[in-house]
Amino acid sequence: MAAEQIVLSSTMSCLTTPASSSPSRLPPFSSSTKSRVSLLSTSSPSSVTSLRSSTFYSSPLPSLSIHHQRRSSLTHVTKTGAAVVNPTCSASDPDQLKSAREDIKQLLKTTFCHPIMIRLGWHDAGTYNKDIQEFPQRGGANGSLRFDVELKHGANAGLVNALKLLQPIKEKYPGVTYADLFQLASATAIEDAGGPKIPMKYGRVDVSVPDECPEEGRLPGELKYV
Repeated sequence: MAAEQIVLSSTMSCLTTPASSSPSRLPPFSSSTKSRVSLLSTSSPSSVTSLRSSTFYSSPLPSLSIHHQRRSSLTHVTKTGAAVVNPTCSASDPDQLKSAREDIKQLLKTTFCHPIMIRLGWHDAGTYNKDIQEFPQRGGANGSLRFDVELKHGANAGLVNALKLLQPIKEKYPGVTYADLFQLASATAIEDAGGPKIPMKYGRVDVSVPDECPEEGRLPGELKYV
């Protein structure tokens, strides 16, 4: 079996949003590829003004870049010169992340839930607003879709069923955030259904309370594309 290409990093705003300075493209992986840990740096020293209480460590997962931070804060300066503080927390546990992926594979073998898992990942990430810098107001893949207030949005009709399927896995692996679990389930479902194996980054931060959910209207209504 080919080695897995899973990347764990600091907070991701949404599923496909790249970092401000894109890293070099990762080469294809094979079964003989050795594990390696990459440290991504910014293109300019002035772009990151404060990074505290962070450590970098290797993991058993191939090509796993883990940015581990214990409730520290990451401050950067935007193009307009405004300082923005992004919350960070301990990244998802790499061993639990790998085990959760295997459990999701087993779930997909016994339950036909590929479409709804893909939809869950997209709808949690699709609320991202590139014009908003602050977390969690900017939305994106932050696990907010686990709260009833967002599940009741018209565009999210039926996604409570996906959450119910994943909840036992979340309880089994508390070291994996909801935000990471949703994206992991989505990418795994795509691959299991015969789609491409998507190189993913993990380490997303969950919102804490329902008040941090995005307002309704950032996604199309559930009937628009039926």
